[in-house]
Amino acid sequence: MSEENEELESINDGEILEPTESITRITGMYKEWFLDYASYVILERAVPAIEDGFKPVQRRIMQSMKDLDDGRYNKVANIVGHTMQYHPHGDASISDAMVQIGQKDMLIDMQGNWGKYLYR
Repeated sequence: MSEENEELESINDGEILEPTESITRITGMYKEWFLDYASYVILERAVPAIEDGFKPVQRRIMQSMKDLDDGRYNKVANIVGHTMQYHPHGDASISDAMVQIGQKDMLIDMQGNWGKYLYR
């Protein structure tokens, strides 16, 4: 170890450098970060897109229904399960969004018993 100290002294003309620490204050960052995240959630998830009128979860449901399309009716649970590979937020949000699309009589034929998910 003494050899390393001698090298440092020769490089810095006898002054040994010590590591410096910097302190970063995070008190004001929470407000900025929360506001950025809240505006992202509102704009990207909660408000339907202008192009097609779908929210992201609804668009993922449509993609999943296209993938599963074989000319027959598919069960809601099958579509929800298949949509989960595209949508990382769980099955409750997928099934709720699917019911909302079906209740508006848009692209989903509500056939049979929708159980607890059917509400108006």
